[in-house]
Amino acid sequence: MKPAELVRELVYPVTDMAIIMAVFFFWAMFSIAGLLAAMPGFIGGILALTLIFFLTPAALRYLLYLLEARANGRQAPVPTSEMFALTGKLWTLTPLVFVALLVWGLILLSDYSNGWALLYIVLFLIVVPASLAILAVTHSPLESLNPKAIVRMFRICGPSYFSAPIIAGTLSFFLVLLNSAGAPKILVEFVAAYMAVLTITLTGALLHLNDVALNVDIGPPLEKTEKEIVANLEKERQKVASHAYGFISRGNRDGGFAHIMDWIQKEPDVHEAAAWFFNTMMKWESKDAALFYAQKYIAHLLYHGEDTKALKLVSVCLHEDPRWKPGLEDRQHVLELAEKHQRDDLVRSLRN
Repeated sequence: MKPAELVRELVYPVTDMAIIMAVFFFWAMFSIAGLLAAMPGFIGGILALTLIFFLTPAALRYLLYLLEARANGRQAPVPTSEMFALTGKLWTLTPLVFVALLVWGLILLSDYSNGWALLYIVLFLIVVPASLAILAVTHSPLESLNPKAIVRMFRICGPSYFSAPIIAGTLSFFLVLLNSAGAPKILVEFVAAYMAVLTITLTGALLHLNDVALNVDIGPPLEKTEKEIVANLEKERQKVASHAYGFISRGNRDGGFAHIMDWIQKEPDVHEAAAWFFNTMMKWESKDAALFYAQKYIAHLLYHGEDTKALKLVSVCLHEDPRWKPGLEDRQHVLELAEKHQRDDLVRSLRN
């Protein structure tokens, strides 16, 4: 990594609004947990522990998603409710193992020797970014703990890899000095948050620079079962539909349908995806969006020669609203199909 690139990466976390919002959100939530813990009585303590119980995995999961995004050259993610789930995508909870190893290791070694504890921290700062990088690429917790895979990661990234642990170590030392000097708590928390985020984004940038996501020769990710693939696809489609519903309900129909059409074009089976979105919109409180979408959907079916499905779609729409009509450019074609298949009921409705 060239010096100019390194400087750009050092300030990257404060130039991306998604990261700034995420850091502020988690800082605010952990601050609330701290205030609850300081309340008299045990209720505050219980509430604080409950909040921390959900916040810690979510914060670590966000950092892992951020690393994955940077490694693949994508935009930084924003926190979502999915990050707070304790089930699903269990590989994203692997950073909790690293946190546990750090805490337990320091507890054991501090009683034995401060020197050994310091050495343990140095080794931790060197190894963990590589382990997290492997986890982001493979989604395999076992592979992320594989010493051979970690060594291969060092070799692929080359000497530039060590810029991440060196910078993390420097910021850690600065953090200790600030804390010892009695610096304001908000400043100490900011440095701690910046250290965590910068270590992640810098590691991700190194992976992207070396095309690790494409070229790393480590074990493949765990294969998902067909059931998991279907469930994940359903979940992603629901997100797209909900997002589009938000646009449409606020009067931005074009934006909502553009969001849906963009997604459909990315799916391996566009026919099945188009049908899914139509059936989903038919379940909305107002069917207007579904009937409008049907005009686009029927054009898609006609283009691909799906005559039977097109007539079935026309029948469904006319049953919902007898005044419904296909788009102007498709009406004559649909009318000819209805006549060809002797669907007199559709012919009468379309001619009215």
